[in-house]
Amino acid sequence: MKRKNNFIHQPTYPGGLKALRQYVKENLVYPKEALEQKIQGSVHVKYIVNETGTVISAKVLHGLGHGCDEEAIRLVKQFKFNVKKTRGLKLKHNKSIKIHFRLAGNSQQKIKNTAKVITKISYTTVAKEKEISKDKGGGYGYEIRY
Repeated sequence: MKRKNNFIHQPTYPGGLKALRQYVKENLVYPKEALEQKIQGSVHVKYIVNETGTVISAKVLHGLGHGCDEEAIRLVKQFKFNVKKTRGLKLKHNKSIKIHFRLAGNSQQKIKNTAKVITKISYTTVAKEKEISKDKGGGYGYEIRY
C-alpha cells in the first residue's frame, strides 16, 4: 500500500467549508453605519492559524469600510480549526477568506434594478470569395458583422 506523501497537514474547520459558511452566516452582524449607507460587497481577510487551531492574527486585504472591516476581523478571530500534528513541528498556517456583506429584502431589489444590463453581442460570418491558387491550396476569408 502506498503512503500519502503529505508532510504538512493543513488546518480544517470542523464540519468543513459548508459549516464555516453557515457559521459566518449565523454570526455576522451587519454594521449600523454600513446598513444606513446601504454598503454592500466583500471583505477579503488574511489570517494566521497557530498549532492549536486558534486564529492569532487577522488583517484586511481589501475592505469596505463603514464598520464592515472590523466586523469581518471580529468574526474571523472567533474561528477554531482542527490541526493535525505534523511530525512534532509547531507550524503557523496562512489562510484567507472573503466575507460577503449583502443587504436583504427591498434594498437588494433596488440595487439590482439600477445595475447596468450587459447586452449580448451576436455576430454572423460571411465567407468572402477568393481566388484559389494551386500552389497555396484552398482558402477563404471572413468578416464579422455586428
